[in-house]
Amino acid sequence: MEGNLSTMPLVDLLELLHAERKSGVLEVEGAPPLTLRLQAGEVVGGGILDWQGMEAIASFDIHTTEGRFSFKPGLQSGKVLMPMQTLLGEWARLNDECRRFLRDIDSPSHAFESLSPTGTYGVFHGGRSIRGAAKRWGVPLVIAMERAWTGLRSGELTPIGRYAWYGLRIRHPQARRRQRQADELSQRMDGQHNLGELVASGIEPMRLRRYLIEGILSGDLVFPGRGWLLRDLIWEVEHAERKAT
Repeated sequence: MEGNLSTMPLVDLLELLHAERKSGVLEVEGAPPLTLRLQAGEVVGGGILDWQGMEAIASFDIHTTEGRFSFKPGLQSGKVLMPMQTLLGEWARLNDECRRFLRDIDSPSHAFESLSPTGTYGVFHGGRSIRGAAKRWGVPLVIAMERAWTGLRSGELTPIGRYAWYGLRIRHPQARRRQRQADELSQRMDGQHNLGELVASGIEPMRLRRYLIEGILSGDLVFPGRGWLLRDLIWEVEHAERKAT
């Protein structure tokens, strides 16, 4: 079973698979891509590449009409995340909430600074990303995004020019090849220097974002954390494009 979301929206597709109690893997092409595993018409797992779980699923635009899909039948294991109708409702709610915060915050990878080491925003003292704050608080990502969004609007938080992904060290498979066989970025992405160091050396962040997105989507870059990284980088590019128009 395959088709296009322009003719079969994602919600309609999932309701159909649920009604027919289908088991298998649903792959949705896109930037980012989405994988869902279903057993007897219920979602038992899924996410964006190696970023798995409900947070990852809900970060995918449930309302999109762009991209192709394919469904391959097969038995799946795992616990039902939520009954289908509950899952679709929660997915839509989380997705809409996230998009509201993303009007002012380009991605959960963005780091913010709080002048006070105490109180609600003390976790940001010295600079911390929203993803990092969510872990420290022990709360879902969308709640951390809401708190950061509120702090930004109230003036208690200030965005700083740093992102969670700056700390990643990624080794490009062409890093050790001769210059004529590999471009500048792949050569410099040698796993010895983190991405923040590449930015500090003069590589423009937006150029690096687009390079990473292309590499992850093509499968040239495979490393732990590429799922959440891809999601955040695409959000950051979309935010910059909205500001430019």
